[in-house]
This record gives sequence, C-alpha cells and structure tokens, in this order.
Amino acid sequence: MNTYLSIFVIALACSLVVTPIIRRVAQRRGWFDLPHDKRRVHSRPIPRLGGVAIYFSMLATLATLTLINNLLTESLRTSRFRLMGVLTSATLVFLFGLYDDFRGSGAALKFAALTVGATVLYFWGVSITAISIPFVGSINLPPLVGYLVTVLWIVGISNAFNLIDGMDGLAAGAALFATLVMLVVSFVQGNVAVTVLTLAMTGALIGFLRYNFNPASIFLGDCGALFIGFTLASLSILGAQKASTVVAVAIPMMAFGLPIIDTSFTMIRRFISGKPIFQGDREHIHHMLLARGWSQRNVAFVLYSLCAVFSLLALLTVGGGGGGRITAVTLIVMAAAVVFVAGRLRYPELDEIKAGLKRTIGDRRVRVANHVRVRRACRMMGQAQNVAAIFAAARELLNSAEFVYATIELGCGNPAANRKALDRGNQSHGAELREGLIRWQWERGDVEGHEIVDSNLFWNIRLPLSSMARNWGAITFYREFGGDELLLDINYLINLVQRELTVAVERVFTVELKPEVITLSGERKISVMAAKA
Repeated sequence: MNTYLSIFVIALACSLVVTPIIRRVAQRRGWFDLPHDKRRVHSRPIPRLGGVAIYFSMLATLATLTLINNLLTESLRTSRFRLMGVLTSATLVFLFGLYDDFRGSGAALKFAALTVGATVLYFWGVSITAISIPFVGSINLPPLVGYLVTVLWIVGISNAFNLIDGMDGLAAGAALFATLVMLVVSFVQGNVAVTVLTLAMTGALIGFLRYNFNPASIFLGDCGALFIGFTLASLSILGAQKASTVVAVAIPMMAFGLPIIDTSFTMIRRFISGKPIFQGDREHIHHMLLARGWSQRNVAFVLYSLCAVFSLLALLTVGGGGGGRITAVTLIVMAAAVVFVAGRLRYPELDEIKAGLKRTIGDRRVRVANHVRVRRACRMMGQAQNVAAIFAAARELLNSAEFVYATIELGCGNPAANRKALDRGNQSHGAELREGLIRWQWERGDVEGHEIVDSNLFWNIRLPLSSMARNWGAITFYREFGGDELLLDINYLINLVQRELTVAVERVFTVELKPEVITLSGERKISVMAAKA
C-alpha cells in the first residue's frame, strides 16, 4: 500500500513541478495555441504542450519503480511484456501528437498514426478477443475481427478525448474521472499493472489540472489529448483481459461516457446536416453550453458532474451479476443521456429529426389528404372549359384551409376577349372584371381579404401562369406568419397546380382567340394568339 501511495505522490509532485517549467519554455519559444478560428473559446494565446508534463511525470514515476524491490515490483515483472507494449505504442502516439502541435496534420494522417499505434499494441498482445452481446453472452472473435475491433476502439477513444479538448480543464477532468474508475476496478481485481499505470496517470492529471483549470495557463495540446486517450483506451483493454464479460464491456463504456457521447453525437449530426464528418465546428456539448451564456467554470462543473454519474454507474457494476442485463442497462443509460443532452441543447439537427417524425407520423394523414385534394383539383382543371370551372377547381384546392386567402388574375391582353370569357362562365363564383383582367378571390371564413393584403403578418407565394404564347395571369396564395406547419408540399403547387392551371386558362382563352403568325425582326416566326375580330 505504501508503494501505491508513493507512485501517486511522485506523479503528482512531478506534474506540479514540470508543468510550469514546460509552460515557461513554451512562452519563451512562442509555442502558443492561437485563437485563430471560431472553434477556439480562448481569446488570448495560451502555451500548449502540457501533454509533455503528463508524459514525463508518468515515465519518471514508473522509472522509480526500477529502484524498488518488493512484492509489488515482483508482480509487475510478470506483466512487463504487455506493460511495455502499452508504453511503447503510447509513446509513438505522443510523438505524433508533438508533430501535430508543431506542424499540424489533417484528419487522415491523424487516424493513420493512431492506427499504427493500435497495430503495435495489438501485436504486443493487448487486444480485444471477445465481445459481449446483451442477453446473448460472450462471443469469441476471429483474429482479423479482433484486430479491427481493437483498432476501432483505440482510435475512437483517442479521437474522442482529442475532440473534447476544446475548453479549459475539460479533457483532463474527464480523463481523471475515467482513470479513477479504472484504478478502483483494477485494484479490486488485483490487476497490478493497470493499477500502477492508472495511479501514475491520476497523479499526473491532478497536478496538471492545477494549471489547466479555468483560467488555464497551459493547454494539453494534441500530444497530451491523444496520449491520454490512447493510454486509457489501452488500459481498458489490458484490464478487460482479466475481467468478467460485464466488467470488460460496461465499465469502459461508462468510464468514457462523456467523450463517447460527444463524439458519437458529433458524427451523427454532421452526417445529418451533410457536413464532412471530420470537419471541426463549434457545436460540441461544451460549445453549446457556452453559447447559452454559461461561464467556462460552470460548464466544466456540469460536465464533471456528468462524468461523476457515469463513473458511479460504472463502479456499481463491479462484482454485480447478470452481465447481459447490466450491459444492456449501460447502453440504455448512455442512449438516454444522449437524447437528454441533445434535447436540452437544441441542436438544429435534432429539431429537424423531431419535425421529420412529426411530419411522417403525426401529420401524415392530413398531409396525404391535402395532396389528394390537390390532385383532384388539378384533374378538375384539366377538364375545365370556362373560367367558372377553373374557379371551382381552385376552391376545391383551397378548402384544405392551409391558406387564409387567395387571388386569381386572368387575362389574354385583350379586354374584350376577357369580358367574353367572364360572360361565358356565367357562374364564375364571384369573379369580376377589374382594370381589364378577370379577378377572383377566396378567403377563409374568419378573415377579410383586404386586411391580409395590406398587412405585414402574412406571407404569400405568387405563381405566374405563363406559356410560350404569352402571360395569362397569376395565382397568389396567402398564409399567416407563425402559424402551424404547412401540411402541403410546396412542390405540388409549383409542379402540378401551376402547370395544370396554365393549361386550363390557355384552353379557355383559345376559344376567344384565333391563331395568327407574325414575323419578328424580319427573320424569326412564332405563333401567337390575336384577338378575334
């Protein structure tokens, strides 16, 4: 026990001493994280490379164990091969993170580097060899599948911690909660190798948070975020290899709850909105909370509380029975957390999904009925022989009550022909000749047409009735702002109503007109309609 305490104290002391040294060196060398894009939440240059302090503190702590000879160090020797595998592969990822901090890299190169690190770890014997399916049990994986699952898990968790490293103390704090969970579990199970590494990580993270919590004076940098994520993902596999199925599945997922939720939801909403999956944005959970006016400290405490809840749930599964049931409950809890958090933050993608479900399920019957009404009205227009029949079809269309007011203006450019067309439809449903055009209007029973046209509380869509021959008029629909959702596909109006109404009007006025061919510019001939004498 004294050795365990010494490991924690040494890592903590090293982190407290080395972090300000790294900060000072970064300041002198100009190694800053600059707020050069909208994704950054800090407003001034902050030294990066805090991950160097965490990496050095862990190595220095582990190096001191070589000077100690007791039962703990003796038991470590039996796991030294896999322990070296974790440290070697994590070092490769750390070195790539340093390169990324200084030179920058794209998503493809980052994923390639993490894949290389995961591959090295796999061939060192640290791998996922079985998975648990709720209510089914454990399934052994073929070597190739095990390799792919191992790489996917390590790359996913590493990238998850890198993605949440966008605010003072968030990534380091989330990593601390995850490390504490694995520390307790490994200690209970007697997994000495994982216990030693998580103790060293715990001390290093606590010491670093002294300088990284808001207002932060140093950032992790990619070297720190990737190293922490990769190491924790590797330790979760190393610990699971000696654990029961439920512990192997439920505890790591709960321990990494916040990073998993944030990353998963980020991928989903970017896919829904048609954005590149790996393109950075300012819509992570912490960004959305900051956008609501919360301070960085308040956001950090709220997300720390969420991590604490996940950690408690993870620890409750230790020693519990019913592995499949506990794993299923774990997945349900995480899914519920995703829905709850997303609903509170009002993501546009989630609002659109809700609206889509409402359109698909809640309003589908009404929407289908309206579309049927449009098709019936268009069929009536296709049979119309006078303006009275056209207006009757328009009334059939408008009876859906989706609009509050509508007008139709018809004309062929000849007032006499317009008068004849109006007189021929002697049941024109209240149409009149105004300024040489046939004008018909429809209004909902609870409104007055003149109040709508002169008001700023209504929007309208005007569809011209034009053919190659001439402009025959227009139909205009009015609807109030802020009303219920329009349960009618606007494309039905544009593609069906406009086309059929134009054809019907042209057919009616052709009765009053005769074809005449004229020459334009002495060259091109087109067929137009001239008024009948």
